[in-house]
Amino acid sequence: MKKLLILGAGIIQVPIIIKARDLDLYTIVLDKDQKAPGISYSDEFHAISTDDTERVLELAIRRSIDGILTTSDYPVNVVAAVAKQLNLPGIPVELAKLCTNKYAQRHFFHQNNINIPKHKLINSINDLFSIDFFPCIMKPVDSSASKGVKMIHNQKELLEQYPISKEFSRLKLVIVEEFIHGREFSVETLSQHGKTHIVQITEKQTIGEGIGYFVEDTHITPARITFEENNNIEKTVYDVLHKMRIDNCPTHTELKLNEKGIFIIEIACRLGGDYIASDLVPLSTGVDMLKNVILLSLGKEINIEKTLNKVASVQFINTNNYTRCVEFIKQNNSFVVKSEIYPYIGKEIKNSNDRLGYIILNTPDIQLMEQLLIYIK
Repeated sequence: MKKLLILGAGIIQVPIIIKARDLDLYTIVLDKDQKAPGISYSDEFHAISTDDTERVLELAIRRSIDGILTTSDYPVNVVAAVAKQLNLPGIPVELAKLCTNKYAQRHFFHQNNINIPKHKLINSINDLFSIDFFPCIMKPVDSSASKGVKMIHNQKELLEQYPISKEFSRLKLVIVEEFIHGREFSVETLSQHGKTHIVQITEKQTIGEGIGYFVEDTHITPARITFEENNNIEKTVYDVLHKMRIDNCPTHTELKLNEKGIFIIEIACRLGGDYIASDLVPLSTGVDMLKNVILLSLGKEINIEKTLNKVASVQFINTNNYTRCVEFIKQNNSFVVKSEIYPYIGKEIKNSNDRLGYIILNTPDIQLMEQLLIYIK
């Protein structure tokens, strides 16, 4: 039985751990949290931080693993380093660094004439006084799940938000970038043997802008875009990933579209979160993203054949739609694939961890999906 080392045992890793077990792989899982939910689904657990390259490598050698992967952002660097040391399939080390540092990525995009927001790296509080583009977005250079991300309208807000955003960064660095108006999308890809395949384009809707936050509220696959918009997005993403020399990994590209064109916001060399890769893409296309990422880690051929043409979405639960969503779930609607409701807490949604649950829907067409979402949004 082949042994797969999975970095992380949090809630977002549970689906990949289960998928690996379903594929008859022996799962070795590690996490610094000894109460992480993914532990109960694994064959073997080790209390090791996903950031500790030395200990992860020692474990990988001792257990003679056949593959290593993660579905989180920062551990991508550890996965790349260990894969290189053991000559296992994996993302190149330099590419992993590029995909986990927002400023390094911005710098690369700028050098390669890729359309991105105006931006500036903030090394110290003094750098804030040179910011002259408002509104802008402040974010940690190496965080995820909207943690430490906020819209800024003036110098006073810059100074107030800086220590907050900085605290969410391992490197204690933040980036300030121009706020781009427009519709938001993400693009899910799989790359192998030097060839990239776009599997799905997802439409994103956020909440919290009124108080300066941008937390994903709804994802819809496939995105509601025109044929021309679809082609332009695909062309842009293929071009960017080619310049980055993406290979042997999934990517999750976030972008904005407005009258001025397509702006690349950021690219992660991992599966899309928020149930996009684990549920929405398979439900709408039939492509098993989790299985394919496991196959990539083992050096086996992926399967990107689309066997479905349906619509899938996830609606997250917040203080405003909590009652409607609870009632909707009680109705046992046949279009609900799965759902989860957390205890009600009356608080502002500032990042993904503040959400109060979710509902995943699957319909044969977009018209029916729109009707359902109107009811529960």
